[in-house]
Parts: sequence; C-alpha cells; structure tokens
Amino acid sequence: MRERVFIVTVIEERKRDIWTPRDRAEEMRELVSSTGCDIGGETIVKLREVNPRYYLGKGKVEEIKEKVQETDSQVVIFSQDLSPAQQLNIEEEIGIKTLDRTQLILDIFAHHARGAEGKLQVELAQLRYLLPRLKGKGILLSRLGGGIGTRGPGEKKLEIDRRRIRRRIEKLLEELKEVKRRRSALRKRRQSNEIPAVALVGYTNAGKTTLLNRLTNSNQLSSDSMFTTLDPVSRIYYLPGRQKILLLDTVGFLNELPHHLIEAFKATLEEASSANLILHVLDISHPVYKKREFAVYKVLEEIGAEDIPVVTVLNKIDLLPRERIDILKVSYPQGVFLSAIKGYGIEELVNRIKEFLSSYESWLQLYLPRDKIHLVKLLPRDKIIELCSKNGGLYLRARVNLATREKFYQKLRG
Repeated sequence: MRERVFIVTVIEERKRDIWTPRDRAEEMRELVSSTGCDIGGETIVKLREVNPRYYLGKGKVEEIKEKVQETDSQVVIFSQDLSPAQQLNIEEEIGIKTLDRTQLILDIFAHHARGAEGKLQVELAQLRYLLPRLKGKGILLSRLGGGIGTRGPGEKKLEIDRRRIRRRIEKLLEELKEVKRRRSALRKRRQSNEIPAVALVGYTNAGKTTLLNRLTNSNQLSSDSMFTTLDPVSRIYYLPGRQKILLLDTVGFLNELPHHLIEAFKATLEEASSANLILHVLDISHPVYKKREFAVYKVLEEIGAEDIPVVTVLNKIDLLPRERIDILKVSYPQGVFLSAIKGYGIEELVNRIKEFLSSYESWLQLYLPRDKIHLVKLLPRDKIIELCSKNGGLYLRARVNLATREKFYQKLRG
C-alpha cells in the first residue's frame, strides 16, 4: 500500500533566494513522487524566525497536525533540514513519521542504488545522517515502521547502536578509499592511453542517461524520474575519424545538494572534475531551467571542475514549439539544441565534441611501407618524435591532433 505524504514547504524569509516558493513546492512534489508515494496534501509556510524546539512555531505545527489528519496522511516531509531534536519534537506533536529533505533524498538514492559502489556511497550517507539522530542507544522509533525514509542498501536495522554505526562507517570509508584508489588507477591508465574523457553532467532528470544511450546505442537504465543514475557509468565512443573517447555519466545534481551526499559521492563526482570536456545537459523545457543551470554550475565549482570547458546541451526540444526554440537560440548561441529521446540534433553535438577535442594531441605510432613513405610530409616536423628505417619502410612516432590524424589516415587508406 502506497504511503500518503503531507508536504511542508518552508520559506525562510531572512534568506535571499532565487527560487520562488512555487519553485520549491514543485521540486518537493517531484521528489516525493519519485519515491512512489501519494501526495495527500501540502502547505507553504513563510518563516521569519526559526523556533529551536519545533523549527516552526508551535501554533503552525498544530495547524499542520490538523491538515495531516484531514488528509489522512501517514508521513509529513519538510522541505528544509531539521535538527535531530526538532525532528523528534515535531514527530511527537503530530503523531506520525516526520522526515526532512535530506532524508527524503537519501531514500530516493537508496531506491536507485544498484551497483556495489552506489550502495556503499548511499549507505555511508545514510549512516552519517542517522548517527546524531539516535535516541539513547536505540534508533528513532519512526524509522522502525518501514516505508519511506527507512530504505537502505546496507545492513538491516537490528539492534543498531552508536558503536555499531561508527564501526560500519569506518568500514565503508575504507571500502570507498579502495574504490577511489581503483578509480584513480583506471583514470591514470586511461590518461596514459590518451583517451579523452567527456563527462555528462546536469540537474537530475535532465536526460543525461538517455543521451548516453542515444550516442552509444546502449541500454543503461533511464526513466522520467529523479536520480536514476547513481553508479558511475562509462562508455567507449568513436568520433568520426575513429578517435576513441570515453563518455562518463554522473549522478544528477540538485539545488542545495545535501553535504552528506556530496561527501559520500566524491569519488563519483571526481570523474567529472578529471574530464577533458563537460557536456552540461539542461532540460530546456523545464519552467525553472535557468535556476537549475545555476545550481549545476554551483556544484561544478564545489567539486573543482569550474575550469573545464563546457558545452551546454539544451535537451528536450521536442517538448517546445519552434518559436520558443528560436528565441532560446539567441540566449544560447554556443549551445547545442537536441532531443535525446527523438534523436534530433545528435549529429551537431558529435561535431561539437569533435571540434572541442580537435586540439587534443595523442601518439601516432605505426610502420609505413615503402610506397607510403611520402605521407610523412603531412606531419608537422616539430611533432615527429622518432623516425627510423625498417625493412625498406619507416617506423614513425609523432604527437598529432585529431584533424592531422584524420587527414593522415585518410591518405594512408587511399
């Protein structure tokens, strides 16, 4: 049976915010819908001053209690993070399970974690969140009832206490350190083999995985819901001219992504910060696409990827009228407009990637038979590192860019 959720979107008036109350309420609805729960009701609360005990004023909490009872909701979820004491006090006052925004997002992550690395990262984030919320030696009673907020890829909640959680966190950190070491080794191997990496980043549900599937003809799971990609996904792709590149899919970003998640997913996010090029996939059909774009750049800055070249990919143009697309092209003259699901604009994106990576130099090592020796003159002299006679032909080593490589191989095949 699907749980019925009552959403409380809180707007702290003292905070400057480009997101309107309606924007925040809409995102909360999207997040809750991603859990598979029904929305029983919602309210928007403007908060002048935080109440240390209840976060909101006691009178407002009593109002929410009445609305929860009227809508027969089993869970109340706040759009802001609550302190452990506030969460417990509200729960006792209202009488039903109470979650905050981080707990909601962790629940969605737990649902979508499939690979070993994703499960480790989600469990670490969940336990770090849970640790300060233990009551005495046991767990908050609300988390023993099952349903939203209780999902987890790791150990079952049996006799959980602080010591056991701390030991588990230490073990997870060790395992993730090993994951990071392996990922770093793979990255060095890739760089030594001189395979350029192109990372797909974007707000959650922007269509990154659909684009990856379209480019590589793969069937990585994608859906019209939030955070379907948690585990790092990479695919080999050949550009025209047969230059091999690596496409990296990443976890979807979110406005004010909880610190627990940024920390836990650092190894995954580092893939984007080590890429040669970033494709920022933006759902241009979304009402607050501009604010989501800003949120993505904020996360890129947090992970140290702000200096990597970016191509803005404006996705889901199939959902917009032609006139709207023409207006947007004025705002994004360097953007690539496409529909990953329909396949429109893919060729333009591939050409743009090729153009960006055209200056990327890699080794050209091969043997030229006697009748092909004249092709050496196609290469800039200062790029030829080694040239020696062998069996009547020439052995060649040179550093060349993509355009030179493509021209050279065309002549070699001709």
